[in-house]
Amino acid sequence: MPAIFKNIRRKLATENKTAAYFRYALGEILLVVIGILIALQVNNWNENRKQENSKRHLMLAIKKELLDNKKTLQSFEIGINKSNTKFNQVLQYSAGANPTLPADSLRRYLSEMVYPIELSILNTVQEDAVSSGKFELLSDSLKYDLSFLKDYTDSRNSIIEQRNEIFNNDTDNRIGKLMAMLSMNSPVPERYAIHPPIPKHSKFKLNDAKLIAFIKDPETYLTLDKIYESYRDDEIWTKFGVLRMTNKTIDLINRELNKE
Repeated sequence: MPAIFKNIRRKLATENKTAAYFRYALGEILLVVIGILIALQVNNWNENRKQENSKRHLMLAIKKELLDNKKTLQSFEIGINKSNTKFNQVLQYSAGANPTLPADSLRRYLSEMVYPIELSILNTVQEDAVSSGKFELLSDSLKYDLSFLKDYTDSRNSIIEQRNEIFNNDTDNRIGKLMAMLSMNSPVPERYAIHPPIPKHSKFKLNDAKLIAFIKDPETYLTLDKIYESYRDDEIWTKFGVLRMTNKTIDLINRELNKE
């Protein structure tokens, strides 16, 4: 093709057709410019397509992580709700609001009212996206929701710190003794047990009458209520906070994926 253009230019030049030569040269320049513009447009299109593919893969990865978290949060919320319901019943009994609670039910509630499972929430995909710069591929609304969700997830630290403070300040082991006497130390689930269960020390064994009197003691009530508040706050944080925000973010990702 370049040889053809060259022959045409030579012919126009030898025939002294200057005007036609310039028109032809201008047309050739325009063709080159148009070719460059088309090449740039194709390159931009390829880059945009790569970015959109990266964005889609990132959203799918974040969605999968959020769905895993949702499953964990739902299980945690169900478990801690069951434990807190029993904790509430014990406090009601301690305050005299539920005097007909049988002693065997009271003992069972005491052994099951502290939820033993720790909550673990994943955030690896988002952290990797932020460190690699890929987080900027996402829409402003999705970036906002994800950042807000992370900040709210981190806010649980204050609840954990409040709970730890209760036990860390137990310098005279008063709370430890109370929990032992009330059998509040939940047994390790059988699927996780690697050692035999530890029996209760004989000093902390109470008959029904002594157990009831101990639970109805005002000091016992105050200590139990302080512990209960921490687990109650954890349940509220899970159900009405992080779980709702997780669902909201998943819905937003689904809408953005469906638009593509």
